[in-house]
Amino acid sequence: MPSTRSLRGLHQVACPVCTRPLQDAVTTACGHTVCLLCLPRTPMGAQLLCPLCQGAEEEKIQAAVAPVSLGPLSETYCEEHGEKIYFFCKTDAELLCVFCREGPAHQAHTVGFLDEAIQPYRDRLRSRLEALRMERDKIEDRKCQEDQKLQEVLMQVESKKHQVEAAFERLKRELVDQRCLLLNRLEELERQICKEREEYISKVSQEVDRLSTQVEELEEKCQQPASELLQDARLNQSRYELKTFVSPEAISSDLVKKIRNLHRKILSLPKMMMTFSENLMQHLETDSETEA
Repeated sequence: MPSTRSLRGLHQVACPVCTRPLQDAVTTACGHTVCLLCLPRTPMGAQLLCPLCQGAEEEKIQAAVAPVSLGPLSETYCEEHGEKIYFFCKTDAELLCVFCREGPAHQAHTVGFLDEAIQPYRDRLRSRLEALRMERDKIEDRKCQEDQKLQEVLMQVESKKHQVEAAFERLKRELVDQRCLLLNRLEELERQICKEREEYISKVSQEVDRLSTQVEELEEKCQQPASELLQDARLNQSRYELKTFVSPEAISSDLVKKIRNLHRKILSLPKMMMTFSENLMQHLETDSETEA
């Protein structure tokens, strides 16, 4: 950025030519300060004549360049001469008034109108501004696109969460159903075993009771006198003959098959559950490593 000299505002005074407050004041070499519009129109490089002196002191008048309006910058003044700033020294990067422009310090320097000198800076700033706007818009568009992609990924993740919950909930229900089914089969088997047990105990108990009755009768007869015992033996000899008792099956062969079949299923159940758990864990770990 160019350096500037200290600037200050100049109090408005009346122009000796138009008698109105000074507008774009310029001080000529003869010392008169007048409005810029009150000066005779001259091309750049020509002598600046004072309208009050009417060229009487032309030999003392220095060549000057007509100032150019710069908008807001035209309200700034040179602190040294009290003149408005109209020029820019490219060599020293300083703002100059008319007298600074014609002074010996800047005679050999490259000096131009302030608005012309500032234009390249403005153009570069506008170019940079446009580039920054384009870059900002590009980044903003990219941000929107990437954010949309991330939103879609988040929606996919949320969907996967629901799928996982549904899968495990379904598995949980199936396991509960299978558990109930297996327990029901065990309960049914338990009832069948109890029924056959009762039947077996009943048949054996009846035989035991029959034999117990005969034992008691024989014990009583053993206590009878010999004559009575011999007479009774002739009459009831066949009654106390030992009969072979055919013991019933404690459990039927059909029920034994059911017990063995269910036993095999239950025996392999823990191994099956462990295998399933290991396969599931390996599957999930493998997917994680692949994604990484």
